[in-house]
Amino acid sequence: MSRKKADLSSLEGVGPKTFEKLMELGITSLEHLSEFTAEELAEAGIEYERAVKLLQQVLQKVGGVKAVTFGEFRQRQVKTFKTGLVEFDEKTPWRGIREGFIYEFAGEYGTGKSMFAHQLAVVGLKEGFTARVVYIDTEGTFNPTLVETIARRFGVEIERLDTSLVLYQPANVMQLEQIVKYDIPRHIQEGCRLVIIDTITALYRAEFPGREMLAARQQRIHYLVDWLRRHARTFGVTSILANQVMDVPEIFAGGVKRPAGGNVLAHTVNARFMMVRPNKAKLEGYMWPLDVPGMAPDVRIEYRITEAGLE
Repeated sequence: MSRKKADLSSLEGVGPKTFEKLMELGITSLEHLSEFTAEELAEAGIEYERAVKLLQQVLQKVGGVKAVTFGEFRQRQVKTFKTGLVEFDEKTPWRGIREGFIYEFAGEYGTGKSMFAHQLAVVGLKEGFTARVVYIDTEGTFNPTLVETIARRFGVEIERLDTSLVLYQPANVMQLEQIVKYDIPRHIQEGCRLVIIDTITALYRAEFPGREMLAARQQRIHYLVDWLRRHARTFGVTSILANQVMDVPEIFAGGVKRPAGGNVLAHTVNARFMMVRPNKAKLEGYMWPLDVPGMAPDVRIEYRITEAGLE
């Protein structure tokens, strides 16, 4: 999924004003620029016709979509890493977390989804899957003590985390979207291949309340996840999305929960898991695949919540 690196200065016929505008937007490379549409560049202040020519030139330099034969696709080596949760690593199709996928882990408060997100951040670095992790905390649940405890469990030096784990705590949807569009590509240049958002829907549910705002909320969530998809296709970045749940409104579905975000997430996430902790007085829980390629929906992954993550 990686493409040859090229510098923005290699573009021909780009005047100082256009170049300055690209710098203001935080566009870090030709690969990053290739992720944009002409409409998005026009909205940012670049003349539409100029934006079209600019993107045409970029695609010539970095290459467009490359076709592969079925045999090549089947033999492609997919990079993965073990999570440290034994049943997850044994029962999932890729025996862990794979590159270029968007994962969703949904559950009620206390099911361990944030703890698992912390764990994946540490283990992804330990396993060499990524040189840098971007952790976006939208609910104020990031816990440095938990990170240190998990690091000791897996033998990761705290000093390594000091420079390799990058934390963002956006206060609103606009800040979140700016991070995903402009800040993550900068960290990709530094070796980031793992992005974690905990949780994906929290800010959207707060800023777009009520059914009258539902369409706008869903559109914005879709746009954000689409940018994660662009990063996955262009750079091979894996995204981990922790998510809240909501009650199913149907009259005969009392007590049934489903992930927030509706069909937007259902149609854009590559692998969706539901997490449950049946008895809040006990530390045992389990997850099952809502929609995971290669996994039957009745597969049950059991785990125990500890001070050092899920095991």
